[in-house]
Amino acid sequence: MTDDTLAYEVTFRRRQRNIILRVQGDGSLTVSAPHGTPQARIDEFVASKQRWISRRRAAAADLPPRVERDSAEFRAGQSAMRGDLATLMPLWCERMGVATQPRVTIKVMSTRWGSCNARLHKINLNVELARRGTDALEYVLVHELAHLFHQNHGPGFYALMDEMLPDWRARRKALRALQ
Repeated sequence: MTDDTLAYEVTFRRRQRNIILRVQGDGSLTVSAPHGTPQARIDEFVASKQRWISRRRAAAADLPPRVERDSAEFRAGQSAMRGDLATLMPLWCERMGVATQPRVTIKVMSTRWGSCNARLHKINLNVELARRGTDALEYVLVHELAHLFHQNHGPGFYALMDEMLPDWRARRKALRALQ
């Protein structure tokens, strides 16, 4: 593409079905596309998203820089989250019927707020949640605990989320607005 404001880096993936566009924290664009997608189709897709790109870049400019691993801010965020988790984890494990609290790791995650490995009974949480408040941390924690029962985002997963945290959709929307 000739327009520098819409310059992007593309990655082709064999098992992907759709073109995915991301605005990185520094404002750069990355595109992943199904293997064999014509360059003209990708250019057309990116050009059609120009207004969305502008909005995302403006929102990203308002965010503080990402927390660096092993920085003072990283350690402070971990400490704050561990304090909140000391209260939230036992409460939600009891409510959800989780007999043994999962092991939790707080780390820098570039694309996710959290992840769950049900087999290993382990949850990873993004240290950026320390900046987003207790409501956001609680939503992500309940989301990941729900994955101990439902490993996918199927109807059972959403039914459990609705039952446990009825306002989860509003919390997710608020969290996404801060990305």
